[in-house]
Amino acid sequence: MLEQRIVAFEPDQGFSLIGADIIVDDNEFEGVHIAARNLSKDFSKVTSQSSNIVLTTGASQVKSKSCIIVGTASESATIKQLEADGKVDTSRINGKWESWITQCVANPVEGYDNALVIAGSDKRGAIFGIYSLSEQIGVSPWYWWADVPPKAKDEIYALPVSTWNGDPSVKYRGIFINDEAPGMDSWVHEKFGPNFDSNFYSYVFELLLRLKANFMWPAMWRGYPYPGRSFFVDDPKNQALADTYGIVVGTSHHEPMQRAMNEWSTTEPENTWNWETNKEKITKYFRDGAERARPFESYITMGMRAEGDNPISGTDPQKILTEILGVQRNIIKDNYGSETGVTQLMALYNEVQTYYDNGLQIPDDVTLLFSDDNFGSLRRLPNDDEKKRGGGSGYYYHFQYTGYPRCYRWMNSNTLGKAWHQLRLAHAEGANRIWVFNVGDLKPCEVPMSFGFDLAWDVNCISADSFPEYYKKLATREFGNKHAADVAKAWYDFDRLVALRKQDHIDVSTFVLLKYHEADNIVGRWKTLLQDAKRINARIDNEYKSAFFQLVLHPIKASYLCTLLRVTQYRNQLFAKQRRNTTNALFYRSLQILDKDHDLTQEYHTVNNGKWNHIMRQPHYGYGDTGAQPYRNMIDGLCYVQTREDSNPSLGHMGIAVEGNEGINPGHINEDSDRTHPSRKWLEPGVTLPFITPYGPQDRYFEVYHRGTKSFSWVAKPQYDWIKLTQYQGHLKPKDDDTKVTVTIDWSQVPSDFDENVYIEVIGTRDGYEKVHVTVRHSKVPESFTGFVETSGHLAIDAGKWALPPYLALPALGHPVSGSVTLGSDTDFSDPDSLPFLRYPIYVFSDRENANLELQFNMTLETNPKSRMEYDLRWDGGQIQTYRLTEDDPGNDRGLPRDWNVAVMDCVWKKSHNVGHATVGAHSIEVRFRKPNMILEKLILDLGDLRYTYLGPPESDYVQGTDHSATDIGRGDQLNMTLRY
Repeated sequence: MLEQRIVAFEPDQGFSLIGADIIVDDNEFEGVHIAARNLSKDFSKVTSQSSNIVLTTGASQVKSKSCIIVGTASESATIKQLEADGKVDTSRINGKWESWITQCVANPVEGYDNALVIAGSDKRGAIFGIYSLSEQIGVSPWYWWADVPPKAKDEIYALPVSTWNGDPSVKYRGIFINDEAPGMDSWVHEKFGPNFDSNFYSYVFELLLRLKANFMWPAMWRGYPYPGRSFFVDDPKNQALADTYGIVVGTSHHEPMQRAMNEWSTTEPENTWNWETNKEKITKYFRDGAERARPFESYITMGMRAEGDNPISGTDPQKILTEILGVQRNIIKDNYGSETGVTQLMALYNEVQTYYDNGLQIPDDVTLLFSDDNFGSLRRLPNDDEKKRGGGSGYYYHFQYTGYPRCYRWMNSNTLGKAWHQLRLAHAEGANRIWVFNVGDLKPCEVPMSFGFDLAWDVNCISADSFPEYYKKLATREFGNKHAADVAKAWYDFDRLVALRKQDHIDVSTFVLLKYHEADNIVGRWKTLLQDAKRINARIDNEYKSAFFQLVLHPIKASYLCTLLRVTQYRNQLFAKQRRNTTNALFYRSLQILDKDHDLTQEYHTVNNGKWNHIMRQPHYGYGDTGAQPYRNMIDGLCYVQTREDSNPSLGHMGIAVEGNEGINPGHINEDSDRTHPSRKWLEPGVTLPFITPYGPQDRYFEVYHRGTKSFSWVAKPQYDWIKLTQYQGHLKPKDDDTKVTVTIDWSQVPSDFDENVYIEVIGTRDGYEKVHVTVRHSKVPESFTGFVETSGHLAIDAGKWALPPYLALPALGHPVSGSVTLGSDTDFSDPDSLPFLRYPIYVFSDRENANLELQFNMTLETNPKSRMEYDLRWDGGQIQTYRLTEDDPGNDRGLPRDWNVAVMDCVWKKSHNVGHATVGAHSIEVRFRKPNMILEKLILDLGDLRYTYLGPPESDYVQGTDHSATDIGRGDQLNMTLRY
């Protein structure tokens, strides 16, 4: 997808490849032969004419005047002869890792006028070159896994270009198939039989190679059907077939020495996987794994964890691991001739990283496999000494996870902007030997897998602001040019929405209903995206509909239903508190949405005549406090109101609810309640709207609802004519929906400097009377001011909009639509005091003692145990205050900071600061990062009326005044620079 194009589809300078023979030397690696045969089939997919495979012993099989010569520079006699004849030059790839050249050659060998030569530096170099050609002629790597139809071509020409590709950014690039119950295992059992056998894995191996990956930790889920997966014994052909294809096999972070843990479980009693009590038997277990793996290309996992992927048992885990490593190294020496005779890694997963940081010695040639926190944030980066290690370092990175604080196993819930930032940082700091992506069931992770392997192949192929272009290239590959732009936008918008919170992590009360329209706005964004996806689906060619459903429509619709269900449940509970008649409609609506969720899953299972039956079966509703995966979908907490009875006469039939407030003690009889008078005294705040100024949102709302059994009419009377309503009267029957009345202000009629609490009378014809209150402040900033203006008791800034060098905007990362801001990995942090501040001029109308400033940072972690993540804060050019982003949690054996379990689901760190007295007038907020891996998303200043929501309030108005010297947004020491949006 990202390589230089070597084919064209209209007559050009090149020669036709349709019907061209494919020449492969007899003694070439079998993996190259497999890829060549697949290339022949790929030509038949796009042209209805397969290419003839010609072995070098079968020259008489020549059927075309053109050919495609494929092979390795070291093994192919044909390519060696072409080089000897001066027709190709392989010097650019000699000794390179997984590299290849493509070149057009005239009169290459007897019987042919033209050849397209694909020469690999090694086996996988040739294979990647072959599959790159397949992709360019119109066969997606996902053609089988996502039912992506090949792009039919009338003509295919080889362009007369000479290309070189290779030297990938990351040497080993692979996946961990994990947590595959109940989706993938049920699907495999139905489609392939009782085991994950070589027939199944052949599809996995081919997919990986087409994506230019070369490594795999195989499926290993325990328990169903008993005993679970064991790659090496479920089918004795598995390991040999992987090697034949060219896939390097290892075992997961807790399965040492090429042994699946289920191999132990099937032969040994429980509680015997203990080094201190069963050393001899475990040693033999290790030895058998090494002996079995010896003929094959392997990357052996070292060390040991306790049974069930738990921390190792014993009184001194660090000492135990030291002894285990010594025994394992001796086993490797016995089997491979030396302790360094096979590639090895040590997974520094969870507590193992703590042991290592505390002094656990790991041999220099063993790769240090660092791990994220299971949720996409790097936990550690190699230091200067570790960068010199012979074994290098790499990363185990999660696109899916089962465990605390909550699983995410259902579908793709990854924000690629976050993965981009973290993985590029890892690469920049030298963690480039191996990247392993946990992809769970594999099937729902098509997009993040493509992204991860593209980045691993060329870490510079995507820039911070090129995600739309990347998605368009991906969409073009899968669906062609016609709808690529629309599909790309849908993917990008999906990514920006899942950045708010993973679908599995959304609870009933996550998104707030009453304040800043948060919940409804998020549902609205999902609904708009779903409508866009449906429009594409209606126009896209029928041949693409199956792939479009799997890759685009289903993830969007499922996420919309998930979010809508949670918000509907929340509204049901809120309305029940207020005893609204409409509570019950929401009760039934919640059940209907849950059924729609199930229907959508069933629709997925019928795609392509049931090809993907069981995939997407992961339950995603009903997580408890432990965060463990539910085994069946369940929603709870639904409320039902008895609507056949009237409310207490002191409340009456008509109810009034206002924006931002559920009411004072809603649903209950309060002292001072009286049906003939409005709420007063301590009850008045329950019917008071957030105050309104000319800046920020220009509308407020209240709702008239029914809480009885008899119809009534109502009339609304504002105190002043300049208070405008969308509806001044209405009629409600007991089963009618509630009436939402929007309030706006005609500022042209409001007296200057007006600042009063005004009201709107709402009079019911049967028994209701209420006053809705709102403070109207007609405040204006000086004409010379440039910056952000207070919004009714608070001020909010989306940091990603206002980045100037050396700060870098990250538009695809963070909660705000505009993204976030960071300092690039090439920043010199040796003297952080010399770095500039991000500067934000503000203007406030509320005089506030002890104003609180909240900074929201993306959820990243300290990656150096000897260096703290710190930032500076300065208010009004005063004293600089330095703060640490995270706090130590001594009780956490994984070394994770305090409140990580909250921040990792919220996706942000929220840091509060008392900035002192915020007087009426202009001020400035300045922030400076002192360390890398810090990403600022939002600034929120509480000026007396900040209301909690998950995301915080929308960004405040920015005004451009006449004094242009104040346009120093983003950089505290640079003036008059163009703002970056």
